[in-house]
Amino acid sequence: MRWTKTKLRDLQLRLAQAYPDAKCALDHADPFQLVVATVLSAQCTDSRVNITTPALFARYPDAASLARANPAELEGLIRSTGFYHNKAKNLLGLANALLTRHSGKVPNDAHQLAALPGVGQKTANVVLANAFGVPALAVDTHIFRVARRLGLSAGKTPEKVEADLCRLFPREDWIELHHQLIFHGRRCCDARKPDCGNCAALSLCDVGQGKLADPHSGATLLARNKKPDEPSVIAFNSDADSALKMPTGPQRIMSLVPSVTELLVQWGLTSKLVGRTRYCISPKWIRATVPEVGGTKDPNFPRIVDLKPDLVILEKDENSKSVADTLTGLGISWLALEIRSVKDCLAAWLMLGKQLGAMDQAKTRVAELKKLLSPKPKAGPRTLTLIWKNPWISAGPDTYVGDLVRCAGFTPMGPERYPTFSEEELDALDPEVILLPSEPYRFTKRHAVELQKRFPSATIHLLNGQAITWYLSRTELGLECLRELL
Repeated sequence: MRWTKTKLRDLQLRLAQAYPDAKCALDHADPFQLVVATVLSAQCTDSRVNITTPALFARYPDAASLARANPAELEGLIRSTGFYHNKAKNLLGLANALLTRHSGKVPNDAHQLAALPGVGQKTANVVLANAFGVPALAVDTHIFRVARRLGLSAGKTPEKVEADLCRLFPREDWIELHHQLIFHGRRCCDARKPDCGNCAALSLCDVGQGKLADPHSGATLLARNKKPDEPSVIAFNSDADSALKMPTGPQRIMSLVPSVTELLVQWGLTSKLVGRTRYCISPKWIRATVPEVGGTKDPNFPRIVDLKPDLVILEKDENSKSVADTLTGLGISWLALEIRSVKDCLAAWLMLGKQLGAMDQAKTRVAELKKLLSPKPKAGPRTLTLIWKNPWISAGPDTYVGDLVRCAGFTPMGPERYPTFSEEELDALDPEVILLPSEPYRFTKRHAVELQKRFPSATIHLLNGQAITWYLSRTELGLECLRELL
């Protein structure tokens, strides 16, 4: 695509409409905190940095105190951000350089900033734009990927991409555009599975329309331009393709996913179930009716072979890749779902309904959930959903549980996926609501009382864990349970 001024302006308007909340994702109160947080963000998520920095800044509020820091203590405070040896060394060098060269103050000059230990051009641009309001357009991994996919630059380095972007867009728009492109990269134009079907800029993107190969992966992304109710990610082996094309569909189904097993029973497909894991325990009578084949991540493969399934259903978080690889080696058909959002349930229901001969049941579930999802709720209280203790683990915003929490009207907290927290990192959080489901960890009233003492201003709820973690079979129930809390 040839980018004219009109098309560039159209792109800016679309990004502004799609991401009206775009802003610097690193929490900071002054230039010193921002430059430190940006140094820590290298090879680390911004949300993880935001968990780490409150305790760090409480201990070292300025350059003078940071320059006197004990290296071992500093490393302990920033360990969770990764590469903590080098980052601690850079922070100590940064603090001493600020003291000796700039009287402890962060300079607002690009060359002086870039000359500080651990800073460089990208960090300098971030600080200039967000701490001093100086137009700059730092190119991180998200912007680098998005700019190349959109054809805004063919540059092979962040520096070349930055130069191309600064040439294309007005200087006064650089700061806003920087945040919008980052949000687009995080929320839509993902490195591994870009959501092209829901992209605000799809009609302006030759890569997203399948006209050009993705410069990031070399693949063609046309297959990802899905309809709203098509699966976002469904994987299967070649054997499964023939099983799914059987005239009557697969007749001997094995489920290695507890909630999928329950779903198949709900859809009246119990007679086709020939195997389940030991964790597939609902309804209760299924334990005496359907043979057990071991665990979700360590199934009994000889037993699976003996039961001769036409199709084994997996889920990418629930079952490991080695399980799928072993099934392939045994010549057994498998299909793997990936449920990371509530909308993924809509897609999975329709796909399973079509392939397993239960389309009427699937359409009914889709219609019911769509009613529950409309209208979209406003952002509610900051909510931390803990799923384990020793160590503390939470369900991040990009997980099924996190999205269910969001759809119910809460604002999920934490880094992506399933982050762990030290006791200090947990104490540094400031949740308005804490959710304690009864599984996978069995949180009880005792845990709620203990956490209430640590977070006296937070509202703490004990929840039925299966309601909010068993996707597909209990999605509507989980949504209703969470909404009752509001």
